Amino acid sequence: MMKKIIYGVILMGFIATATVSCNNSGVENEKTTVENKEESFDDIINGNIPVIVDFYADWCQPCKIQGPIIEEIQAELGEQVRVIKVNVDYEDQLANKYGIKSIPTIMVFKNGKTIWEAIGVQQKETLKKVVLDAK
Repeated sequence: MMKKIIYGVILMGFIATATVSCNNSGVENEKTTVENKEESFDDIINGNIPVIVDFYADWCQPCKIQGPIIEEIQAELGEQVRVIKVNVDYEDQLANKYGIKSIPTIMVFKNGKTIWEAIGVQQKETLKKVVLDAK
């Protein structure tokens, strides 16, 4: 009986961890998505508009939850925020530069500085508040 309880607790812990974040490995798909291809990543994060950077991978289930949340924020805030999606399977140098070890990782930049960072799925209200407070 005790073995079943221990295995159940371990399994629940594994499932909870898997739903919050994924490790940085997997299959290749699309690259960094930047709104204007003539601007570099550094140019965009150095601007005076808050930038949400979503480090993700297509195979990551929590990333599939986070993406639409960020899209809602961008739709609601319009030109008050920019969004960059970085597929870590293609942009490993960029992911390494910012110390991405788990996905989804969300970073918010303004004037070239990281003003907020979190790992795992983030709620819309939390991200929206970070962006609005950064203005």
